[in-house]
Amino acid sequence: MNKREKQKEETVDDILRISEELFHEQGYEKTTIQNIADRCGLSKGALYHHFRSKEEVLKSICFRHYTCLKETFLPIVEDPEPSMMEKLRRIMTIARNSQMNTASASFSKGKSIKSSGIKNAALEKLLDNYSEMIYIEIFAPLLDDGRERGECSFPGSAEVMAVFIHHLDTGMSEQLNRILFDKDHTSSEEKIRDVINGFTFALTQLLNIDEETIADVTLADKMLEQYLEILKKVRLRKKRYDKGKNTE
Repeated sequence: MNKREKQKEETVDDILRISEELFHEQGYEKTTIQNIADRCGLSKGALYHHFRSKEEVLKSICFRHYTCLKETFLPIVEDPEPSMMEKLRRIMTIARNSQMNTASASFSKGKSIKSSGIKNAALEKLLDNYSEMIYIEIFAPLLDDGRERGECSFPGSAEVMAVFIHHLDTGMSEQLNRILFDKDHTSSEEKIRDVINGFTFALTQLLNIDEETIADVTLADKMLEQYLEILKKVRLRKKRYDKGKNTE
């Protein structure tokens, strides 16, 4: 790679990193190409030299996350020694840590990419499609292997089961986000526990694995602890906001 190509790659990296920061800070819809260019220290024309539109920027961000996850998870899947459960534990540890770091950063600002304004149905579908692809390409082979080893059992193809689990996991995340964004947090702790316990129970039924093992593999206790911690931050932020509003 020559100097010019390296400089171009570094510029693209900066654009994608800064764009993602802006999408989280102020929402996708409210972020303009001019906002991105200004934060990057580029002219609008220079930015258009690399990306034709804001949608193309978001697509590139999504594809990079997908590629990074796939490259991270594949060596775990292809390792012949560990059991399905151990591989799942390793994958879920990485995935949950990433998910919780993103959730914590987003809710500390009161926003997340999805909740703060992607109303373009095609883009929402793109986010879900990349997520589903990870489940099909990573979890389906694991489930197939686990069934052959007698670690789990389920009817039909592993790919279909991986899609079911993807929708279940996505649904859990959406429910947890709704609880955190709810104006009334009176019984939020109980609701968070119900959602995570419901997710764990559903997986036990789908894969015919005992609940304790599923909870351990999916890091249910850690996830509960982290979401309750985020809830405390959300409540504190709301309390400060209400106090400031009342003193105006």
